[in-house]
Amino acid sequence: MPRKKQVPRTRPELQAVPPGHRLYRITINVLVNPADIDTLTGRLVDVLCPDASHEGDCADPWSMITTDADGYDRRVQRRMLEQIRTTNPPPPY
Repeated sequence: MPRKKQVPRTRPELQAVPPGHRLYRITINVLVNPADIDTLTGRLVDVLCPDASHEGDCADPWSMITTDADGYDRRVQRRMLEQIRTTNPPPPY
């Protein structure tokens, strides 16, 4: 059987970090009712980009990924809840 021709994989070129800037990751664990997640993420978007009608890219480019921790294993979920408890008292329910 003839071998398939292998196509070299290319990765997209990384975006250069402008002078005077640094790349950061900000992690926020949130315990929220699923019905409210869109509202919450919308508020975060408003903070990151207060003028949504601006032309071109944001002055400070950003990305946001929202994931449901139900897909994480229990150890990761416990660690996330512990991180929330270290900065906030437990909710009254």
